Amino acid sequence: MSQKSSNISGTLALTPLRRWIEAEAKKQISARQYAGFGEKRKNEMILRKTAVAYGIAELVRHARAHPSANPRSVGEQCCIDNFVVRTLPDDAAAAGRTPRSSSWNDVKGLDMLLPGRSLNIVEPFFLRSSFSDVSSGSDQEGQTSGSGEQEDGMGKYLEVEFFPPRPDDAAGGESAAVSQREEDSRCHLLGVLLYELFSHLSPYPGARFSESELENGGDVLTEPARKKARTLDPTCIAEHLSNSAQVEDEIQEQTHSAVHKSSCIPLRELGFPSSICLLVQNLLECGEGDRPEDAYDSLDSVIKDLHLLLLDPSRFLFDHEPTLENGSIQLSFRKHLLYGRENEVSSITDAFCRVSSGKSEAFFIGGFSGSGKSMLVNSLTARVDMTEGYVLTHKFDQKYTRSKERPLLEVISLFNDLCLLIKQKRSQQDLLVIIKNLTEVFGTDFSVLAQLLPNIQALSSELKQTGDEKKESGDQMNLRSVCFTLKHFMSVVSSKSHPVMLFLDDLQWCNNSALTVVESILCDLSVSSCLFFVGSYRNTEVQDDHAIFPLMDSLSASGIPTTKLSLEGLNPEDLNTLVSDAMGMFPRICEPLSDIVYQKTKGNPFFVLEFLRSLVDGGLLKYNAKKRRWVWEEDRISSMDITGNVLYLLSSKMNGLSENIQSALKVAACFGIKIKESVVGYLSTDSDYSNIHDGLEQAVREGFMIKIMGTADFKFVHDKVREAAYSLITDTEKNKYHYNLGMLLYSTTKGSDIDDIVFSIADQINHGIDDDSSVKSPDLRIDLADLNEMAGAKAVDCSDNVTSRSYLNIALSLLPSDHWKSHYNRSLRLSFLLAKASYLCGDVKKAQGILQEILGECHCIEDKLPAYSLIVSILNACGEGRDAYIACQEVLSQLGEEIPESLDTKQATKMIEETSKMVQCISETDLLEMKEMDEKLSITLKFYSLMATVSFFAKADMFGFLACRCVQLTMKHGICKYSIMGFVQYSTMFCGNNIAKDITAASRIGKAAICCMKKRFHSAGLMPKICFAYYGFVAFHTEPLQSCADMLRQGFDAGMSSGESTTAFFNATQHIKTALIAGEKLKTLLEKVDYYLELADQYKNELAKIYLLIFRDTLSTLIDKGESTSLNSTNKNANNENALKQANFSEVMYFHRAIQAYWLGHSERCHHYVGKMLQTASAPGRLNSIMVMFIHGLNSFQVLKRQNTAKLRAIPKNAIATLKAANAHSRWNFRNKVHLLEAENFSFQGNHDEAKASYAAAITSARCSRFIHEQALACELAGFHYIKMGDLRSACGFLNQAKQCYAEWGSQIKVDSVTRQLENLATGRMMS
Repeated sequence: MSQKSSNISGTLALTPLRRWIEAEAKKQISARQYAGFGEKRKNEMILRKTAVAYGIAELVRHARAHPSANPRSVGEQCCIDNFVVRTLPDDAAAAGRTPRSSSWNDVKGLDMLLPGRSLNIVEPFFLRSSFSDVSSGSDQEGQTSGSGEQEDGMGKYLEVEFFPPRPDDAAGGESAAVSQREEDSRCHLLGVLLYELFSHLSPYPGARFSESELENGGDVLTEPARKKARTLDPTCIAEHLSNSAQVEDEIQEQTHSAVHKSSCIPLRELGFPSSICLLVQNLLECGEGDRPEDAYDSLDSVIKDLHLLLLDPSRFLFDHEPTLENGSIQLSFRKHLLYGRENEVSSITDAFCRVSSGKSEAFFIGGFSGSGKSMLVNSLTARVDMTEGYVLTHKFDQKYTRSKERPLLEVISLFNDLCLLIKQKRSQQDLLVIIKNLTEVFGTDFSVLAQLLPNIQALSSELKQTGDEKKESGDQMNLRSVCFTLKHFMSVVSSKSHPVMLFLDDLQWCNNSALTVVESILCDLSVSSCLFFVGSYRNTEVQDDHAIFPLMDSLSASGIPTTKLSLEGLNPEDLNTLVSDAMGMFPRICEPLSDIVYQKTKGNPFFVLEFLRSLVDGGLLKYNAKKRRWVWEEDRISSMDITGNVLYLLSSKMNGLSENIQSALKVAACFGIKIKESVVGYLSTDSDYSNIHDGLEQAVREGFMIKIMGTADFKFVHDKVREAAYSLITDTEKNKYHYNLGMLLYSTTKGSDIDDIVFSIADQINHGIDDDSSVKSPDLRIDLADLNEMAGAKAVDCSDNVTSRSYLNIALSLLPSDHWKSHYNRSLRLSFLLAKASYLCGDVKKAQGILQEILGECHCIEDKLPAYSLIVSILNACGEGRDAYIACQEVLSQLGEEIPESLDTKQATKMIEETSKMVQCISETDLLEMKEMDEKLSITLKFYSLMATVSFFAKADMFGFLACRCVQLTMKHGICKYSIMGFVQYSTMFCGNNIAKDITAASRIGKAAICCMKKRFHSAGLMPKICFAYYGFVAFHTEPLQSCADMLRQGFDAGMSSGESTTAFFNATQHIKTALIAGEKLKTLLEKVDYYLELADQYKNELAKIYLLIFRDTLSTLIDKGESTSLNSTNKNANNENALKQANFSEVMYFHRAIQAYWLGHSERCHHYVGKMLQTASAPGRLNSIMVMFIHGLNSFQVLKRQNTAKLRAIPKNAIATLKAANAHSRWNFRNKVHLLEAENFSFQGNHDEAKASYAAAITSARCSRFIHEQALACELAGFHYIKMGDLRSACGFLNQAKQCYAEWGSQIKVDSVTRQLENLATGRMMS
């Protein structure tokens, strides 16, 4: 052995190949003395020899590609004595103990002596320990080590390292040209060598082993082979190999044709696996004159086959009993392996990895049916689970396009299931954190979230939906509120540590509403949370105008990383790998069959599988037990006409099934991709379907269906299988078949709770509802109308108004033409439900038409009330406040209430005084203990509350009267949830009314009402209105502005979640105004405004957009005069101002102009706009008016420098008086403002000591109240005061503080202004 091989050997044992073969035989003889010897040890031996064969073949190829300086003949290279095996030492045997259980991993390398070559057999470090040991197969005598289904067998991916390395090794190219004749000779001689390696025998005529050698190898030989071997010459092989160099030419001349003859014992007879037999046989055939097709054409092919045997020995190396299904032999497919999709798997995996790092992404997969879209996504689920993420999966069903649009309902159901997944996978500590975060996001009222996702209650009893009150029209959720609620829910439960993968399969059957939910959640979670959306669709079944493509464009435009992938059929090479794996045969042997399969199926993976199964079923592809391999009839398969359609194969197979199985498949297909256990149970009670469960079980055994894990539901294995089963029903019979199934279920389930299958029953019946011959009986039509009403109501409860509208339309169509006369109550109920569903779907025109029809047909005012309520909500949402006010007035008049057109001051004063006396001592306890108001009066109060809400903007002079009337009715007749709104409206009036202004009483009544709402009543629809009224107009008098701003934000969220979008945007504008006054950072506030603007644009709320754009203009001005933050919409802002003037909201415009002018230092302009606002201000006690008086007072000192008049001198006094009055109720909000006004007044009057103390107090109190902007302002004005006093050092200190605070606030324009003042101080050129 060469020195080079010694250097790389280390502590390994070096054994000549011939002696190593003998040692292998002795190991087996010794091992037979101990328990456990059998098939397992034999398989270990075969694996070790295969590894050695692999190394030999690599060395021979390497010697061929890189000839040495002293080239040796091929025969000399392929001699058995030219090789040395490097293995782990057997210490146990040396010590006389029980022989170590040799593993095939013991073989670590080989050396070729002439020419000197060495190689290590290694497993790449990144793949180590990825396979189990050979013992994973079987430990029992006589059993095979693994079946074809054993995917984690005892193989390894191996590579070789050559020594010494050569410069051209890395290039991988051939360095020496070889003729085919020489290659054939080399392959043949390699076959001779491998024959000896495996059998311990020589393939040469007349050769035989000695008795001792026969005994050593006897375990491998079968008894007939052993007897045959005894007749061979025991000395021939030794003499031949010892003189191999001299007789090489003789070998090449004589053995090319003789080795394969009868004197050579076939390895199959010696008990070797068919794969080894075939490999050696095909090598030996290379020496024959008439070369068979399967003979090897190169060493490269040999090495590929040997490597495959080592990679997956349980499938390719060892013989195993083929899979039996229903008594017949079947192919052994790798069920979870994706062939030819390596790049696609990498792409989707990389996308998810990006998501789990903190960013949401979308991944769309297009492809024809059966191309493996679902399998590609499923390949990722284990990784998602490993990262502690959640997988939500739904497959849309084609059947719904024929009856109901239910995709939205199904998507909502996925998020409902997510609650259970969270409960299952998260610790109790994690759940407490989630509950806390949900509380912060949704507030204390979880009714909206619990209505949408009932399973949220599983997380904690604290999250249970409160109250069982009847839902009002305003409480119903529309699509937008569903989106809003879900994205807030997802912002809590999804994160980098717990990402969510949402997989929606077959998007071509999905409607716009479900995709809108996906878009909303993705676009909102692009930064803060982790959602990986995967959508697959059949690109051959979608038109260019399908909603999938606008969704892709929208996500990309919103900055959501979006990947688009298209799956094609398998290429011929990958398809051949699939066929090879299924049969456990070398790929080169399978190529002829694979080529035919590719021509027939065009590489469609699902089609390929079904075609191969059909060949097995038809006997054209079968397992030959004698040859221990699969064989096929190539000509007959090639001539088959299968029309290029997998449905043909599946339908043909189904037609050969028993009538019971066919019936079960047809029934299941009518219900879509899956059929529920409860449906099967009800059907089985009828004699025609008594065996349906057995039929479905047989369908499972036939491979057409599966049982869904964790349930007893049945599901088709593929939608093409479902289509094939559905095609068993003729087109002319389909509607009737559906109808009969539905009617059978309907009659069977009468009197039972069918809540879980009401959609299934209605869908089946509705398939045949248009057939006049099906539904003739008037009574039956009424029954079916009631069934559809039940389905529609359930859809509403699930917040799927699109589906609800569809069912309700069918229900109304089943009523007779005179239904308003013959079925009045049913018509009223259905019409109102349909109007509500239409409105919530965004079809306002249809909703109004139905409501007008209801008003025209109703017999009494009581029956009209729900319609009137919905009409008022619609009018108010559309900005038609005056019409809404008139509608309320009309209703209340019919209810016996007198509503004056207007009130004079005397009447208003009297009513307020009367009401004040009634509530002067009211408390939270009183409200909680007050008796319940009767239903009729509560309806009256409802319309008073609606009318008061509308009048706040449309007829402000009547707001006080309406609020007082609500309170009076409550105090006299008891309380209801609308009383709460009345009390809050009353407190709002009490704060802003000059006649009887009592801040303390107003705050007390408002707080008591809100506490009563939380403890006694639970109405998601009222919460946004209450937040707007109380926290926008009352709470700022007594509660910190920051808290008010946060509650207004919650009011916005509550309104969006409950469908009260109009009130939600009222909360949004109040939130921005309050947060601005509270000193929230300007850039954060600008982001919130842009968020509100985006939603206002989606909801087409033009009034909210006008308000928000004005706020945005103010914010961008305060930040940097709009240089980097402006929308470049000067003309648009001018239009907004005109619109505000026309809407009598000039006060808002003047307020913003005054604020901008003051902060920019334009004192005259500020004075002008403040004067305008005070002239138009409708309620002096509102926050706007108080803040304007504050600014007016500060600004007046600058104006007084130029014109000192008595009128101007009165302004600061009035401002101080106003702020002191406000400070009496909330020192937090107004104390610093009083100090600053007084400081400026002292400074103006020359009282420097008093001014100094007041400036310090203003700075301190502003800092304590977290008003960073007013802290900056106080520092700036203090700096100016000290400049006037000549104390430039103190002035610089205060101005630097101001600069720092302005920077923290985010006002670059003020930072620059103060910087200029400091520069002027530094140069001694301070401007006066």
